[in-house]
Amino acid sequence: MKHLRKLDANILKWAYQRPFEDTFVIKSLIFMGDGPFWMLVVLAAAVAGQIFRYAPLHQASILLMFGLMVGNMVFTPLKSRIRRRRPYANKELQKELSLTIQNRDPGHGSKEMESFPSGHVLWTSLCVIIISFRFGLTGLLCFGWMIPAMMYLRPRLGVHYPSDALAGLILGVLCACATLLVSAPLLAALGALHGRSGYIYGYWAFVFVFLALGFRSWLKRV
Repeated sequence: MKHLRKLDANILKWAYQRPFEDTFVIKSLIFMGDGPFWMLVVLAAAVAGQIFRYAPLHQASILLMFGLMVGNMVFTPLKSRIRRRRPYANKELQKELSLTIQNRDPGHGSKEMESFPSGHVLWTSLCVIIISFRFGLTGLLCFGWMIPAMMYLRPRLGVHYPSDALAGLILGVLCACATLLVSAPLLAALGALHGRSGYIYGYWAFVFVFLALGFRSWLKRV
């Protein structure tokens, strides 16, 4: 355990010491890894699926909503119960590493005791896996790069340890697998209702309730 902790700290030090500028690209990546971005992806998939009558987009919106709800049920209790100090707030670690770590993402990492796990990595890995499942290689090529980018970015910003990012990846994969395991019966059940009057109104009502509750949950964490 001691060796793993040291490895975790050394990788953090390496990532944090890479050349850093608070550029538009960094700000964009921070936004793209967080919950609101993926909720906007859900909305875009829902709207495009409706306009173009394209079933895979409609189905993707359903699976993303289901997966994000599963992820939130796992993520929220972990964030509130596991009290791990973020790297920039861990003075003992900084002394050990002979390194001053600053919070480079104050908009998302201001709560000092909520380091574990990385939500950015969890949401990104969860959604990328679901999108890749629905759209194959195209989805993977478009979004797959975001997972390693997010795992590197969070320690680089001084708001997460590499082990937080790894935990986010594992949880994201598990939540995505749980979603995909029930995807066939879930989509079949909803497909049977699709032709009925009122289905589309119920669908959009659910989308807007999901977005409203999702943003509300996100606002409590930032």
